[in-house]
Amino acid sequence: MANKDHEKEFLQAYDELSSALFRYCFFKTRDRELAKDILQDTFMKTWAYIQAGNKVKNLKAFLYRSANNLIIDWYRKQKMLSLDALTEEGFDPPDPFSHTEIAAELEQAMKVLSTLEQSDQDIIIWRYVDELSVGEIAAILSEKENTISVRLHRAIGRLRELLQ
Repeated sequence: MANKDHEKEFLQAYDELSSALFRYCFFKTRDRELAKDILQDTFMKTWAYIQAGNKVKNLKAFLYRSANNLIIDWYRKQKMLSLDALTEEGFDPPDPFSHTEIAAELEQAMKVLSTLEQSDQDIIIWRYVDELSVGEIAAILSEKENTISVRLHRAIGRLRELLQ
């Protein structure tokens, strides 16, 4: 594929996926500005990877995996920071939720969802928030579609138990 074709495919992916990837980053970090930064880094690193001559079979899966890896890196860096040091400096974590009824319900849903294992949270968010297909999730995680279907079914079951 010529360089122009790569550029066209990449720009189309940006147009189609940037909103969904932003939502995913926001759900994972609960920080709007950080989610924007991670989204930007995801696309920049992906473009650099493509420009270096590397092949990407499934650009959507590649972008989600890249975003997920950047989020993991961010969490690892956060663990290095001392909560006491932040508190002494007057750190006040941002609250991404307003005080409307819908926001309160969303916050409650996020609390329940956050009690699940990280892998369960990811597949539920990808499937029902980002509306990815089971096949796309399987490509992101490099697993079989059947395995993802079973994991998704079990994660929903655990979520239902928590909600009751």
